[in-house]
Amino acid sequence: GNEGRNLKMSIATSSAKMTIATTTDGSKEDHDCSDRGICDYTTGICSCSTGYDTSDGYGNEGQRGDCGYATASVTACPGETSCTGHGTCEGTPTYACQCSNGYTGADCSLYTCPYGNSWFSLPTDDEESHLTTGKAECADMGLCDRTTGACSCMDGFEGAACDTMSCPGDPACNDHGDCLSMSALAEAATSNGDALDLTYGATPNDPDTWDFEMIQGCDCDDGYFGYDCSLMSCPYGDDPMTKYQFNEVHEITCETDDDDDGYFTLTFREETTASISVSAGADDVEAALEALDSITYVDVYFDAGLKDDDATGTVCSSSETTFYVEFKYPTDDVPLMTYAASGPTISIKEYQAGTKEYIECSGRGLCDYTTGLCSCFTGYGASDGQGSEGLLDNCGYVLPIAGTD
Repeated sequence: GNEGRNLKMSIATSSAKMTIATTTDGSKEDHDCSDRGICDYTTGICSCSTGYDTSDGYGNEGQRGDCGYATASVTACPGETSCTGHGTCEGTPTYACQCSNGYTGADCSLYTCPYGNSWFSLPTDDEESHLTTGKAECADMGLCDRTTGACSCMDGFEGAACDTMSCPGDPACNDHGDCLSMSALAEAATSNGDALDLTYGATPNDPDTWDFEMIQGCDCDDGYFGYDCSLMSCPYGDDPMTKYQFNEVHEITCETDDDDDGYFTLTFREETTASISVSAGADDVEAALEALDSITYVDVYFDAGLKDDDATGTVCSSSETTFYVEFKYPTDDVPLMTYAASGPTISIKEYQAGTKEYIECSGRGLCDYTTGLCSCFTGYGASDGQGSEGLLDNCGYVLPIAGTD
């Protein structure tokens, strides 16, 4: 027998190799209802033109429901009048309609809808989608009403071609802001109140910014914030419990260049003062700055040590005058002012950086975003922006403790 023998089994394998190649390119059409009928897109059923019926996909009678079978010799284009008067009949042998712009269907009786960049078309290559794959009817984000040529957009989208994203809120941005495109929002962007000089979509046909005019958002009015501008801002201020901090101070020099009729303006956070004469005093500059919405309180003076405003002095002179602007409210490290001048020579630099806080309810209360009012913690109340009692309801003042006899 086989007892004591070692048996071995071997298996011979081979891998199959398959090659696929195109021998003939397809040249047949693949149209709704074989382009010989009108599709009812609510049911998916073709209504065939006269002389056509359902086929087998090869031009013979069949059950496909596609109007691809000619029941008789065709001698005219479809339509009560040829191509419904909205296209050109090709004549023999096809008798197919070439529809005019704005019309479609086998007999050109249907309207096309506006086209826009598709919201979700598949990429065709690296960095090629949306802008490079052609326009889509209703931007692939709505349904076309063939009887009117109007798009019915999905919720959250708008525009004739449904190619714009709606802004949140009802009405848009809750009437407390502007609904802007990504391109416009970039131009409106600020940091610390100053413009950032940004662009989005400025380079034509850039795949990275294909949506620059399609996506929209809210640019809220002053006093409102949130993605839909529905929340109200509360007053800001310096935390009265933090010590050894400083207000921002700007140093300004002004020389008349012997032009006593000269004037200048100051700009802070995108707002510009009225014209200020070279013969103006410190109080005049202070009043011009406090007239801006972006400034509540400033002090203007000539001596940085004494903080003396010298009622008889002028802010410009032929030998150059230096004066200082101290920001009392807003606090924090504010942006440097800029100027425009007609006549005088002016320079502005930061003399002292602001180190105080400028935070919601001064960090000593909670904001009610439905009213824009601070609910101060016990022991805190309205301030003047500098830790003393005042008219700013920002919880920036430490209430005195009542004495007891």
